[in-house]
Amino acid sequence: PRGRVVVAARAAGLDPPVMSVFPDVRDLSGLRASCAHGRRLGLLGRAAIHPRQLPVIERAFRPTAEEVEAAEQVVAAARTEQGALALPDGRFVDAAVVAAARRTLTLAGREG
Repeated sequence: PRGRVVVAARAAGLDPPVMSVFPDVRDLSGLRASCAHGRRLGLLGRAAIHPRQLPVIERAFRPTAEEVEAAEQVVAAARTEQGALALPDGRFVDAAVVAAARRTLTLAGREG
């Protein structure tokens, strides 16, 4: 069901949905694992019911340095070409990939 929600949001042109709360406020490792699973499914963020959960959630959904670097390469290439394009490393990207790269940079606190 979660995967269907992600696909439906994408099809409707909406941002990725967020996860619901993790009810055990003491189980931060369980929260971390659950967030990682949700992120792999395409969910983006999570509701929290206790302040101690916030740092775990933020770390789980914040882009990694590698993701930021890849997004910067995509966005830089998109500045010079419109539509589908090939990156210097041979990857082929389209408008959807560019939009995702911009979202990654926004999440990382960089330009989008």
